[in-house]
Parts: sequence; C-alpha cells; structure tokens
Amino acid sequence: MLFVVALCRRLSDMRRIGPLLLLVIGGLLLAGSAALGLYTQVVGNPGAEPVPDMLAGLALTRSRIGREALTEVTVLHGQEFALSSGAVAGYGSGAATVWVTGTFLDPLASQMVGAMEARIAQGRSPFTPTGTRSTPEGRVVYELFGMGQRHFYFQSGWRVVWLAAEASLAESALKELLEFYP
Repeated sequence: MLFVVALCRRLSDMRRIGPLLLLVIGGLLLAGSAALGLYTQVVGNPGAEPVPDMLAGLALTRSRIGREALTEVTVLHGQEFALSSGAVAGYGSGAATVWVTGTFLDPLASQMVGAMEARIAQGRSPFTPTGTRSTPEGRVVYELFGMGQRHFYFQSGWRVVWLAAEASLAESALKELLEFYP
C-alpha cells in the first residue's frame, strides 16, 4: 500500500513539473533559434578588425576589411571558416602584412591556432616552423620562416593574428602587434 501512495505522489509531482519543463525546453529552443539567426547574420556580414596605422616605422599602404579581407583569408587557406570579422593590412611596399580574423569566442580562436599549428607541422606548407615563444602574459607566439619572410601567429582573445615581415623589421613589428592586440 505504501508503494502505491508513493507512486501517486510521484505522478502528482510530475504533473506539476511537466508544464515547467515544457516552458524551459521552449525557452531553450527559442534562445537557440535566436543565436543561430545572429550567427548567420554575422557570418554573412562580417565586421572589420582594427589594424595599426603604422607598423615598425612603415605606414599602412593597403587594407581590406570585413568580407573582402575574409575572402582573401579563404583564398589563402583554400577553405572557409566561420569568422565574424577580419582585416588584411599591408605596410611599406610589401615589407609587412598583417592578417587579423575575429571569431565568436576565445575557444574558437584557440582551436584555429591549434589547427594551424597542426597543419603546418605536417610539412606540406611553404612555412618552416622555427620555434615558439611565450609572452609575459602567457600567450604563445608561433614563429615560422617562408616565402622570404619571417612569420608569426598568435591568439589575442577571440582574434587570430598573423604577421609576415622582412627579417630586418620582424621583431619590431611583432612587438608592436603584441601591444596592439593584447
């Protein structure tokens, strides 16, 4: 008999929790739909990332932002990424170039950096890894050589930053970028 009473109480509790559970599920579906809509809107209309006006004593001579910048990134990689913003900046007469892409969250930027490291390590890219360094803040900067220039890439929050520079100004340009993108 006690079993039947306990079962009836449980069923009574379920009837009170059921509508609340349906409201929670409905709210989650609504929030998910809104997030998907926002994601689609941002990916379809990417924003601009800021770039320095000067880098290693060189003036900004070329820049592409938003969709135009992300198209260049897509062409370079041969694949598309879910990015929210971007910029490509050239300094001097090709002495330095900076690519900056924005993601939706820091972990996504971290995944992108990890994927770049893994792909370059396969040895099928024009870049030869030459080491890594850690900044005082604990960020890892990946160093490469290729195509006649020194290259560096690193994560800055939700951003991924890549620098290609002539050897004579590479260290100065990197230092400035690490300050510009803390």
